Amino acid sequence: MHRGSLSRTRLPVLLGVLLTIYFIFLSLQPGQSPGHWLKRLDFLLYDLRFNTALDWHPPERGDQPVVIIDIDEKSLAREGQWPWSRHKLADLVTTLAQYGAVVVAFDVVFSEPERNPVDDIRKRLATDGLYWQAPDGWRQQVDADSHFAQELPATDVVLGFFFLDEANVSVGQLPASVYRLLPDAARRSVVITKPGYVANLPVLQDASAGAGFVTTFADADGAIRLAPLVIRYGNELYPSLALATVMAYLFDRQLQLETVELGEVDVLRYAGVGGQLARTDAAGRVIVPYKGPKRTFPYFSATDVFNGNISPDALEGAIVLVGTSALGLSDLRATPVGTQYPGVEVHANVIDALLNDGFPYRPEWEAGALLAQLLVFGLLLSFLLPRLGPFAAISASAVAVLLGISGNFYLWTYLRLDLPLAAVLLLVSGLTILNLGYGFISENFSRRLLKGMFDQYVPPAHIERMMNDPSAYHFAGESKELTVLFSDIRRFTSISESLPATDLKALLNSYFTPITKAIFDHEGTIDKYVGDMVMAFWGAPLDDERHAFHAVQTALCMQQVTASLREEFAARGWPAIEIGIGVNTGQMNVGDMGSSYRRAYTVLGDAVNLGSRLESITKFYGVKILVGEHTYAQAPEFIYRYVDRIQVKGKNEPIRVYEPLGFSAEVDDAVLKTLELQQQAVEHYFARRWDDAAQMFTRLWQQQPERLYQIYIERIESLRQQTLPQDWDGVFRHTEK
Repeated sequence: MHRGSLSRTRLPVLLGVLLTIYFIFLSLQPGQSPGHWLKRLDFLLYDLRFNTALDWHPPERGDQPVVIIDIDEKSLAREGQWPWSRHKLADLVTTLAQYGAVVVAFDVVFSEPERNPVDDIRKRLATDGLYWQAPDGWRQQVDADSHFAQELPATDVVLGFFFLDEANVSVGQLPASVYRLLPDAARRSVVITKPGYVANLPVLQDASAGAGFVTTFADADGAIRLAPLVIRYGNELYPSLALATVMAYLFDRQLQLETVELGEVDVLRYAGVGGQLARTDAAGRVIVPYKGPKRTFPYFSATDVFNGNISPDALEGAIVLVGTSALGLSDLRATPVGTQYPGVEVHANVIDALLNDGFPYRPEWEAGALLAQLLVFGLLLSFLLPRLGPFAAISASAVAVLLGISGNFYLWTYLRLDLPLAAVLLLVSGLTILNLGYGFISENFSRRLLKGMFDQYVPPAHIERMMNDPSAYHFAGESKELTVLFSDIRRFTSISESLPATDLKALLNSYFTPITKAIFDHEGTIDKYVGDMVMAFWGAPLDDERHAFHAVQTALCMQQVTASLREEFAARGWPAIEIGIGVNTGQMNVGDMGSSYRRAYTVLGDAVNLGSRLESITKFYGVKILVGEHTYAQAPEFIYRYVDRIQVKGKNEPIRVYEPLGFSAEVDDAVLKTLELQQQAVEHYFARRWDDAAQMFTRLWQQQPERLYQIYIERIESLRQQTLPQDWDGVFRHTEK
């Protein structure tokens, strides 16, 4: 790679490395809040991956049936508004037991006693001044809480309760804890801790088979992706409703925990019962392995259960969850698999996973894995992308994104590992945008620089075409047929001596500006200005099949421009100027040439030198423009006057030179007749018919006393006196440059 290419890649490489370091810091900083924008993006990608995996590799529910008795809109319409009397709930428990349910878990908290109708009657009569004593046994007979408590042992019933953040709230009776932390373990534990609770009535709690908290913890975007299995209150650990239900199902109240010492704290790794251990995070939460959208588990309307409208064996041996999907009862949650997801079905997913295939989890080496991904992708792309073109860079980035996504998807689907993805994708995207943006800015800067450098030498149209398709043009040296033009101001030395320096500078600027415009207007490339001399060429850097035509057209235009400048110069007190122009076509070397200190896009070769000689001998013949025979042959659109057959100094091959007079349609008949007469004179000259040639050239000189005719007259007189060889070819040899 060239040194220039290396220098151009250093800045984007450095920026890429800095961007990688930024994302490492952003992703692994310990104090990142749950609502951080990067975490929110991770939530979106988590949900997308979760649902894609469900479609790709849908999980199966376990053999143990988990069903939901739904207090739905239909049940509320038929059985009455919520809350239902606990007499009705007692009947529900009895009915579920008769159907063969092995465990019934209520996603409901019974923290307040139901009003006893006997007490209501007594209070009503007392307001009227009447005292009434109910017969013995009536109050107990109609007490809903007692009735409900009496029916709970019909099967194993698990109740729900809430943990709160308010320390001064303690309503109802907590169930017996499932694990007691020793003082040292309590000090080191990092499980979720709550200082308050709302639990069930003691009479109900004592009659139940257990209880579990129904407290949920949503992520910053409101979706439930994690569920705690245990929560600490004081030094005691209490199970979730799902874990308590599994304990009741397995007849095992012994909570099993596995912790890992991490510095000053003990972090939880596994929690479960009866050998059914779930992989948790440090706080005792599991990733909820949703089996699908809502109603993936079997639902039965509560009113259908009451009225015997379900199959007799529908609940046989089932774990039954009693909850609600009714909109007005506020137990609908946002989840990765959909909004308005019944909260009771969240517990059903956790129960099924506890009894069967376990949970996906985020490993403790997650930070190291993320760091490795960011380093590999970040450093690789930081060094690779600046060396690639836009399409290749986008392709390489797409491959990196595909590898990151597919690897993450594989780990989730087949190894059940949850690794973050947002930082990796953002880093790859950021590096791609950085390099494409830098390339665009650099390219735009290069285009501006190219335009700034070459708009003094190349027509604007050329520059636009070169910048629109830079791959089609290059400045490397090559040999090709071109046409070169040299122009020089006559008697410039005497002009420069007659003018002050400021006036001379102003004169040259006033001359060069329209002359350069004429070259640019006819698609020429300025090679250089040397004093009063202008050098230009056609056919590079852009190909031009009509380079000879454009060069001759430019030469005629330059003479017209010079003629128009004479009046302006005279008005400013400057001397009139005349220019001589030489044009030649031939094989030339063209390219960016020079030294490491200064370079120029120029042409070299014998054809170039001949063009310069032609310009210098215009003074000898007294003509304004001289073109070589190759130019003459390739630009037949013009009328030419034959000038001479010459051999310039330093060249062995003779050439014919011509003076262009204008386009064929622009030259009048008088000039054409003069050219016809001159052609006859030239034919006599080469045939050595000196008298006829001299007579015709003299006639031409008398009509228009030009230097060219005088040269031929004088040359004929000299040749008359010489003995010419048989192979005399009429070539005139110029001995001066």
